[in-house]
Amino acid sequence: MKLAACSILVLLLSVTLVPAVFAQGGTVLSPRDSVSLTLDTNAISVNYGRPSMRGRTIMGELVPWGKVWRTGANQATTLRTKFDMTFGGVPVTRGTYTLFTIPAANEWTVIVNKQTGQWGTNYDERQDLARFKAKVETLDAPVDTFTIALRQTGPGAGEMILSWEKTRVMVPFEKNTGIRPLSPPDSAQTSLRGKSVKIKYSKPYMRGREIWGVVVPWDSVWRTGANNATSLQTEIGLTLGQQSIPAGSYELRSLPKENSFTLIISRRWEGEGPIPESEIVARVPMQMEKSDKPVDPFMIWFDPVPAGGAQLKLGWAGRVFSVPVTAK
Repeated sequence: MKLAACSILVLLLSVTLVPAVFAQGGTVLSPRDSVSLTLDTNAISVNYGRPSMRGRTIMGELVPWGKVWRTGANQATTLRTKFDMTFGGVPVTRGTYTLFTIPAANEWTVIVNKQTGQWGTNYDERQDLARFKAKVETLDAPVDTFTIALRQTGPGAGEMILSWEKTRVMVPFEKNTGIRPLSPPDSAQTSLRGKSVKIKYSKPYMRGREIWGVVVPWDSVWRTGANNATSLQTEIGLTLGQQSIPAGSYELRSLPKENSFTLIISRRWEGEGPIPESEIVARVPMQMEKSDKPVDPFMIWFDPVPAGGAQLKLGWAGRVFSVPVTAK
């Protein structure tokens, strides 16, 4: 009986789901399609589902304003590039991505997302590589079936064109061999009593993304930069806030919360998983300030203090964190 019930359930689900993908007669309602363009010897391509109007109002209704759209139908839309490029003004390294958009009446937000292979409604903002704005044009005649086209505009440049109903969105792109690394290395240094205090880190860029609480989640240990671990090397013992740090080499991590930010200083840790408590030298609360002008890229720096010492500062997006530093 249980087997028969399961069989009936599967059959009912099949009957229910088929009309969402197939029209009468077995025609696929939103067929899959691909478009590609070769610049020199390297290709860029898009694979997507192509829904049709079928008498419906599209923009602002079937495709709502202000909400993430799969930019097609069914499975997620896939963008593949075999060259590093500037895409809509932001750097995108060669690779495979998922393309989402947030349509609006006057401009669209284009989202390049690192998660791939998923169904089109499965969107994780934390996986965004970049976001940028794209202008909207109004067409004289409607385009019945959603269309993505790639067109060459120069020796190493082109544009992606999205068209449906009477809306057209154009995204320029250009081959760019100078965008790596996306999060370049940098350092901050100060001198206390003639001794060096130096922090080495990588500086990620916002690239249109929501940083705090998304790219950098709340209540999770963050590397305080990107790529390799952020390091602190001091030739002199320090007082960092209320915490004492002996001279030596350390790694810097942090614990961001919505209303606080704690710097975690530890001995170098090569193991996997969380840092053992025995390796943590100090946890240093930092004062948080909101910044009127976004800090981009992420930065670490020292501001000298006239009375001696310095203020260690970290800033990204709309937040700046600080703590006093003095020699012991």
